[in-house]
Order: sequence, then C-alpha cells, then structure tokens
Amino acid sequence: MTIDSPTCPICAAPSRDAGRCVHPKPAMVAGVVLDLGENALRMRRCTSCALRFKYPFVPDADLIACYASSSGDNWEHDPNPIKRRFDTLRQLIESNAPGKRVLDIGCSNGALLKHLGEGFDRFGLEPSAEASGVASARGIAMLGSTLDDLDAAVRFDAVLAIDVLEHLTNPAAFVRRVVEHLSPGGIFIALTGDHEAFGWSLQGNAYWYAALPEHQVFYCRHTIEHLARINGMNMISYERTSHARQKSSRIIRDGIRGTLHGLIRKCGIAKHTPAPGWLPARDHMLFVLKKP
Repeated sequence: MTIDSPTCPICAAPSRDAGRCVHPKPAMVAGVVLDLGENALRMRRCTSCALRFKYPFVPDADLIACYASSSGDNWEHDPNPIKRRFDTLRQLIESNAPGKRVLDIGCSNGALLKHLGEGFDRFGLEPSAEASGVASARGIAMLGSTLDDLDAAVRFDAVLAIDVLEHLTNPAAFVRRVVEHLSPGGIFIALTGDHEAFGWSLQGNAYWYAALPEHQVFYCRHTIEHLARINGMNMISYERTSHARQKSSRIIRDGIRGTLHGLIRKCGIAKHTPAPGWLPARDHMLFVLKKP
C-alpha cells in the first residue's frame, strides 16, 4: 500500500507514517454519529516539530456540525471544579495575566467561566447552540462559535483553550490568531494531550485519547515550544498532568487495566480495537504562553 507523505500542518516539514488510526464503530462526536468514510485514516509524525496528526483530516465543517447539533447533556452541567482543575486555571490567570478580561474558546456551557466569578470580564466562544445558550444564561458574554467570529480589534488578558488544541486541523493559524487577540503581556493557557505519555507509548494508536475521532492532532512539549517560538511567545509554565483529578482507587484500577491491555497489544492482539479509557493517566500537559 502506498502512503501519501503530507507535510506537517505546523512547520511544513515532511512527515512519516506512524500506523493505522484506530476508531470505534460507529464513530461518535459529542453524541452525534460521524461518517469517517471507507478509507482508513493513518497517523503521521512530523520529522521536525514532532506533531502527530491524522491523515486525511476529518473536515472542520463535519466536526462543527456535530458540535452544533449536540445535546447540552453531552457535557456535565456543573462539573466538580476541583476535579476539573478550575482552581488551578484560576490561579494561573491571577498569577500571570495583566488583567481579568478572559476569553474561553470552546467554553461549552460556561462552567469554567462561571467558576471564575463576576470579578472577571468573562467571554466565550462555543459552536454548540444549546451549550452556548446555557453559558449566556450564566452571565457569560458569548461572542460566537469560533475565533473567526471575533472582531479584529478585540483583545483579552487571558485566552483559554481547554481540550481544544487536539481538534484543530490548522493549529499554527489558530495560535497565531490567539496571539493577535492578546493584550501586551497577555497569556494563552491550554490543556491538551501529550503523545509522549507512557500510556500512548504502550498502547500506540489504540490509546483512548487517539481513538476519539474528533481528536486530530497530538502534541508534545517540543511541539508547544516550537509553536511558542514562531509566535514570539514565552513558555512561563508547563506541567504534565491528568485530564482531571481522580480518586486513588481509580488511578490504581485504570493503571493496571491500561498496562495489561498495552502488553496484550504488544503481542499483536486486538491492536485495531480502541483501548479502554485511562483517564487518571498523566497524559496531558497544561501550559502557559505569554505575549511580550
């Protein structure tokens, strides 16, 4: 089989084939069925900035259509703020941003912005009409669906992208737009997966985070440092962490189960079936980039 050699969507360097992508059947995005077509997607790895990305991409319009028609029940209405690290995110804003004008990209129902409190000027972008309505009712100033809906002159002291970067087909353009909307000294805070995490290395493309069809690009610290450098940003904080805080029993259970599944896959068994979730794993990175 001949594999095309697409260039990296961040640095345009050549990419190498990293195996077949693994997705559940049927593929679902935000509770909505997504038609991936007949061709198997491949994972690619950039030879320069180390970005991993699926090829070909699922069109942005198809994903946005899923989010736009998703039910507001697809995400927790009132997630536990400590479990979801809202306290950490607030501390990062208060410690590093020049002011309290905050934009949350992909804010869902506004739970995070609600937690920040009325002492902040809170703005959101969200493609789900139902979730956006809930956020608006919570006092969040909704500015549209995506960055394309923002007025060119609007600026923020902090821009958040929590569980967003992995969905992008043009991450370089996205970060460039974020920088344009930051005030001098403004910060960009993001939480996304790290493909150099232990579980991914063990389970390969069957890893739960890679198997989600809406996740299209995957970063490591080297990739983020490259994005910061080309956009004139400084990385002022970086932490390898889990997506959310979990109980010790869940950490132990998922760790044993995930390791066993990984070892089984190393033997070539069920390698094209998505692995079970490993939510307590430290497979995410939370970082802060600062504009000069």
